[in-house]
Amino acid sequence: MANTNQHSTEKQLLVQNHARMGQGLIYLAQGLLPFVKETLQRRYGNNWETVVKNCLADKQFHIEGDQVNIEDCQALLQIIIKQRDEAFYNILSRNNISLIFDLADIRRKWAHPRLNDWIKLKYFTSQYTYRSLDKMLQVLEAIQAKNGIGEVKQLMAEVVPLLQEKPEYENQLQSRLIQEKTEGFVGRKFVFDAIQTFLDHQPNGYFIIEGDPGIGKSAILAKYVEETGCVAHFNVRSLGVNRAEKFLESICTQLISRYNLPYPNLPADARKDGQFFAKLLDEIVSKQKSGTKLIIAVDALDEVDHSDHSGANILYLPIRLPKGVYFLLTQRPISLPLTVTTPIHRFNLMQYQAESLADIKTYIWEALKRPQLNAWVQNQGLTEENFITELADKSENNFMYLRYILADIEIGKYQDLTINQLPQGLQAYYEDHWRQMGMMTKPLPRTKIKIVYILSELRETVSRDLIVDFVKEDALTIQEVLEEWEQFFREEVIGGETRYGIYHQSFCDFLARKDIVQAAGVTLSGINAQIADNLIGGIFGHG
Repeated sequence: MANTNQHSTEKQLLVQNHARMGQGLIYLAQGLLPFVKETLQRRYGNNWETVVKNCLADKQFHIEGDQVNIEDCQALLQIIIKQRDEAFYNILSRNNISLIFDLADIRRKWAHPRLNDWIKLKYFTSQYTYRSLDKMLQVLEAIQAKNGIGEVKQLMAEVVPLLQEKPEYENQLQSRLIQEKTEGFVGRKFVFDAIQTFLDHQPNGYFIIEGDPGIGKSAILAKYVEETGCVAHFNVRSLGVNRAEKFLESICTQLISRYNLPYPNLPADARKDGQFFAKLLDEIVSKQKSGTKLIIAVDALDEVDHSDHSGANILYLPIRLPKGVYFLLTQRPISLPLTVTTPIHRFNLMQYQAESLADIKTYIWEALKRPQLNAWVQNQGLTEENFITELADKSENNFMYLRYILADIEIGKYQDLTINQLPQGLQAYYEDHWRQMGMMTKPLPRTKIKIVYILSELRETVSRDLIVDFVKEDALTIQEVLEEWEQFFREEVIGGETRYGIYHQSFCDFLARKDIVQAAGVTLSGINAQIADNLIGGIFGHG
């Protein structure tokens, strides 16, 4: 119940901030509209509307006949971006143009058609909302707008009292990951039944869910944590949350708080190895009633960096578990260091194809409730049943594939293709997108390739400005690449600053394939050498 109330309060705040942002975007549009029209008319005279149509041709804007609606903030920002080197040259400074790109990204996050409510709302922390409104204010003041300045200042004043809260990134990352991973969750009853059987018949032990990338391991674990409220830790390589010390700090802190143990602070050596962790488990079991179970869920063991404790169990997991202590773990089906004296049950999701297929079909069925997707199916002349059957076959029982392909269908990417022409499986999807983004054309788009590979090899999310420092390219060029590849990037807001990393490890695996590396004209050793040089130089030395 405590977790539910916390999520409800957090989401309420995000909803309120999202509404403030929407109102701010309206005021921004009101201020930009006369400025954009007057600037274009001075530059192009009576042809200004033709220029506008060309600027908006590659976006889904409202254009009917000769009439162009540019009152929407998204359209106005797009026009400025497209005309930044023509009509707006010497009128807006480079800093102001950079702000325009930022605001276009903010507008996209505010009304993103691909993302469900929670994933869309998670950006709108109080820090992010304040900084976004401040960027709107800076632009309005730069163009000396007659409308919007006072109203945006009032919205900022409403957010100021909320800025005293501790950053959500530090305090609620695991909570937000659970919300993100369980959104739209369906089925998997056969997995939960197997977990319960293990708990009922074993005095203690490790239950390990294994499966290929994208098959739904993390979502299963997140759903179990959401339903039971058990102690949990999610390893995420792209966020830099994948080292033993972070795991020990997280789990030990949770256990001390939950079981009211007499440790006001973690001992200095608590993060060094698993001894203090094991001591806590013994203390908890000694205080509990007979038959009580302590369950600890740990996600993505395969993403853990265990180079600093070679030979030891991954994350220093205990060799011996006290009676009544259970670990629920997920990993790819690879060998990891784990030697224990208590029962281990490995549950391989890949052996449950029929059950997984049934859940895949349910997932697609639920997605068909979304209007854009349903319209595509009807335009294809398919029945819902045929669409579900054929797309389920295309997915190869991979939920990550469906996450990408369904979103692409909704935004019109496959408008001219039949369902038979969709890529088969997750790897083929990555290959298709790689080609469509022009990553194999001659000459190679080296800047794009470099940015994507750098993000795939980094061990933490980084800001756009830091990518600029690393790649030595214009900030606007970097932003365009980030927007082109946004569906594969994880975006985290830390202290009001957006940082980027690869969303899913399977995309990193694709980039590391020998044929893709060769076609991209890069060497991973060279990319990692650059990263090491910049780490030594302090570029990524941020908190």
